[in-house]
Amino acid sequence: METLARMIRESQYTVVLTGAGVSTGSGIPDFRGPKGLWKQVDPMDALSVAAFYRDPKAFYDFYFHMLSEFANAKPNPAHLAIAKLEEAGFVKTVITQNIDELHQKAGSKKVLEVHGTTFAGYCLDCKKESPLAYSTEIPRCSCGGIIRPKVVLFGDGMPDAYFKAEEEAHKADLVLVVGSSLTVSPACYLPLRAKEMAIINLEPTPFDSRAIFVSHEKAEEELPRLLQCLDLAG
Repeated sequence: METLARMIRESQYTVVLTGAGVSTGSGIPDFRGPKGLWKQVDPMDALSVAAFYRDPKAFYDFYFHMLSEFANAKPNPAHLAIAKLEEAGFVKTVITQNIDELHQKAGSKKVLEVHGTTFAGYCLDCKKESPLAYSTEIPRCSCGGIIRPKVVLFGDGMPDAYFKAEEEAHKADLVLVVGSSLTVSPACYLPLRAKEMAIINLEPTPFDSRAIFVSHEKAEEELPRLLQCLDLAG
């Protein structure tokens, strides 16, 4: 951690990229892990554009189950540490592949959600945006149109936040990857745009050999140690 702390001190522009592994400490399972959601459910049958239009009711039955888990989750020490790094000026932007809004709950201010958010949607008819909360019915706009969640579904293109994330990665001296397997395209390529990358992820990633720092420990344990090394603990 002293090595990573030195790198962060020396970096003029550090960006954090997070994946599902930053939220497992909050009780949210890694979608692609050994016990992940995609081991139980085919994502193309659950969270694809085709599934949404084919049967909105079945789509939302699954979606609201997932949303309720996210709504009850609380930020863990990893989220809180990242927010403190941003507050202290060490981190300029948090780019996240997650759709659980736990970074915002932890206090992070500049968050780019490259896969969208579970908690908002927009009307397919009038395009008005609105919050999404648990319901047993298909959510509808005041105009009567069906509301579609602002999550990047399988089959969607990438949102504007992704292209802003590309710009941030280009600016970065250092991208600190936290809890990402770096296997989901195109977000997995963002660290390659920076001058250097560091990785904290429980399992090895395809880009470990390119990183100048790698830790295969839990993010919620490693990041508080990093705060101590930067004299930010407490």
